[in-house]
Amino acid sequence: MSKGVVNQIIRGTVVIVFIRMLAKFTAFISEAILASYLGTNAVGDAYYMVTNIQYVIYPMLSIGIWRVFLPLYKSHITKGQVREAHALADSAISFFTLASLFIVGLLILFAGPVVSVVAPGFRGQTRKLCIELVRISAPMYILITAAAIYASMLQCHNRFLGSQIREIASHIPTILAALFLYQKYGIRVLAIALVAGGALRLLVELPFVNWGYRYRPNFKFKTPEFILILKRLPSALITEAVTQLNSLVDKMMASGLKEGTISGLNYGHRLVNVFSGLLSTSIATALYPQMIELATKGEKDALSRLLVKIINIFSALMIPVTLACVLFRTELVSAVYQRGSFDESSVALTSGVFALYSVGIFFIACNAVITNLFYGYGNTKTPMIFCIQNLVTNVVLNLVLISLWGVNGLALATSLSAVISFFIQMICAKRYITMDLKRILLTTGKVLAASALACGLPRLLFNYVSINKYATLAAAAVLGVGIYLCAVRILRITELTELGAMVRRKLRRRG
Repeated sequence: MSKGVVNQIIRGTVVIVFIRMLAKFTAFISEAILASYLGTNAVGDAYYMVTNIQYVIYPMLSIGIWRVFLPLYKSHITKGQVREAHALADSAISFFTLASLFIVGLLILFAGPVVSVVAPGFRGQTRKLCIELVRISAPMYILITAAAIYASMLQCHNRFLGSQIREIASHIPTILAALFLYQKYGIRVLAIALVAGGALRLLVELPFVNWGYRYRPNFKFKTPEFILILKRLPSALITEAVTQLNSLVDKMMASGLKEGTISGLNYGHRLVNVFSGLLSTSIATALYPQMIELATKGEKDALSRLLVKIINIFSALMIPVTLACVLFRTELVSAVYQRGSFDESSVALTSGVFALYSVGIFFIACNAVITNLFYGYGNTKTPMIFCIQNLVTNVVLNLVLISLWGVNGLALATSLSAVISFFIQMICAKRYITMDLKRILLTTGKVLAASALACGLPRLLFNYVSINKYATLAAAAVLGVGIYLCAVRILRITELTELGAMVRRKLRRRG
């Protein structure tokens, strides 16, 4: 693997991590403000069910299109075929914008059946309100597909800042609406804010498209290349739809439990995503174009080494985060959410869900990267099968565990299904590459030992030292990071030390 590829991955990852940190911070502000106004009640359940529908449709369209459009577009860019690349982008934007208009129309017409499917436990005013909010927010999907195509183009031109900044902008209307309009106009203004956020996703990308491209409507959808996109698209869309349905399944089953359960699940899942999505999604996004390039060139050994290194980096970063989230779950949830209508009972509900969702973050991160391997070889059907298997496993575990542990069982089922999917994908990945499993297991063992010390000792200490939750978290973080870095050096966890050295070199060069 060349230094150029490594440098591109590092550069892209650093940019994406930085922007995602800002996006997560913005999302946190949004969630904290919403939690203070909505708490865990029926109105909050209706609103969060609408956002959960969005979290299924948005990634299905955005990521599904990204998977199939980016490889063909990047191929043209690599070969210097600028005119062909522009024509492909024009056709894709035209086609998918028309398709999104059709989807929005269906969503408005059939909002009632949609709510009946995703929230079968909703009754009376809660169901009626949810249907109304679905219809109000439906237009936000019109520009999602165009934004996805522009994001793919920006990534192929190494403009990762432009492709990621949209996630920050999308939260701003919700924050403003909650602070200044909610008390006067009620929950409906938050649904309108979702539409405004969807428009901003696209608008903030456009200034970064500065390589001479201008969109021109192109309705030539019968070219061999575009037909290839359409052939690969169904399995890619199904894959992302099923992936997002996994989280929606939890809410569907929770809709029959006590009031406020869906809100608690949502808060716990959002908080986990801050820790799991920040680095793992950033690396997977920056890695995808490079994986496609290595697969196209047939450099299987380089691709194998790259994946092993990434899995070990995930292990070194995600496992200590998981233990910290489990051991300090109450303090974390309380510090982020406890204010206004979010009281002690809300903290108790959310913290259990948060801890059990955290168990799966390492495996979810690895699954995302391994899935990219199959897409890199043009295989869109195998990831679809993986996702369906993961959904079925999650549903079965949900049915078993919800009767034992209620809402906590739903969160645990999601994590366990991710673990099972990880091992299945690792076995199937041998079809394309051979990974050094011994190295992965050795690194994981070292990381577990280091993480136990780094998280366990601060937890024991602050069981006996009584300070407020903010000071506890700050002191535990400083102490835990210090212990972990010392353990990394002693145990020679090379992937993390190499990563730190590369980042320091890049920063020195920048300086």
